[in-house]
Amino acid sequence: MQFDALILKVASRCNLNCSYCFMYNLGDTTYKGQPKFMTYEMIDSILEKTKRYIQKYNRKEFSFIFHGGEPLLIEKDFYRTFITKANEIKEQLSSVIFKYDIQTNGVLITEEWCKLFRELNIYPSTSVDGTKDAHDMFRVDHRGNGSYDEVCKGIKLLKEQIGYADTVCVINIKEDANAIYESFKRMNVNSVNFLIPDYTHDNFPFDVNKTEMADWLIRLFDIWIKDETRYKIPMFIGLVNRLLGVSEQTNNESAVLVIETNGEIEAIDSLKACGHGFTKSGINVLKNDFSDIKNSPLGKLYFEESTTKLCGKCLKCPIKEICQGGRLVHRYKKENGFNNTSVYCSDLIKFIAHIQNTLMIIFPKLYSEKNIDSIINEEIVQFLSKEKVNLTTNSMFTKELEYFASK
Repeated sequence: MQFDALILKVASRCNLNCSYCFMYNLGDTTYKGQPKFMTYEMIDSILEKTKRYIQKYNRKEFSFIFHGGEPLLIEKDFYRTFITKANEIKEQLSSVIFKYDIQTNGVLITEEWCKLFRELNIYPSTSVDGTKDAHDMFRVDHRGNGSYDEVCKGIKLLKEQIGYADTVCVINIKEDANAIYESFKRMNVNSVNFLIPDYTHDNFPFDVNKTEMADWLIRLFDIWIKDETRYKIPMFIGLVNRLLGVSEQTNNESAVLVIETNGEIEAIDSLKACGHGFTKSGINVLKNDFSDIKNSPLGKLYFEESTTKLCGKCLKCPIKEICQGGRLVHRYKKENGFNNTSVYCSDLIKFIAHIQNTLMIIFPKLYSEKNIDSIINEEIVQFLSKEKVNLTTNSMFTKELEYFASK
């Protein structure tokens, strides 16, 4: 079990009420039983367990990602205390680099917060869904008012006070891809981490017979790859590097460990979309080490097996090494747990094929020397739809994957 970052849920409440939020609006209401804020007493336990983990696995770089809810709701002194103590721990370790990140909805960013970010070397990332129409469609406050204008003010402050602005954008296929891309260029952002919306087989809102997500991503990718002044898009960079054999990361889901406001240790919090209490492990940083998460079935699957224990169709798929089954949450169905392809399976095949075929045009000599054939989307879809493949959907991992079916 190895990971590079802790997501620290320093606040369990939020000043926004985004309709697609897996924390509050996809069926899991466990946040109501959580303390509103992480206590100062929790800091020592988190850092002591971090120290043990780094020593055990000899990590050279480690990130603390302050998250929520909305992490700017907690007082600034919490961050001063945490990072002061973290830096003291770092001095006791040999040659490890600590990084501090914060993921905010941007509404509460002020000059005072920017000053704190500079003081403590905290790298902020702001959630904004592109255009005003796309953003305000979902990212509203508790009175239903859109938050786009306030977020843009926050991003402008970050550029002025810190010199950069990294953003996260949940994809909205109802908005034009070019309009979204250009809106971020006007904001002068440094990167946009585009995220595919977190849906399961039980609440997928799109037509399964169409590839609307792939078509939208293809339009965005074609704009991005041709733009010499492009900003970074981690999803695209990850897939390009994977197809070129440079990197293994592809699906925007690096292994991270989540610490809730009460100290509970959990797997990635997007899995809250699978149902009420789905991520609860009963393992707490006050009495457990991080590695104890492996003793929970969900922790073991997420950290050790999510890219290898796949359904039969995924195991048969010619490009499984590239998509690795997609994100774990997108495979879930109450009826049979994770024994499914991603709800975006057809989209992933089509999009990956498009990227590879684009790379073949850009680097023809490289592909000809390696004797690599192009990926043909239609052939893969046809192959996977054959009866003999359908009959093998009960993979060798059926028992483990269906353990998570709703009882």
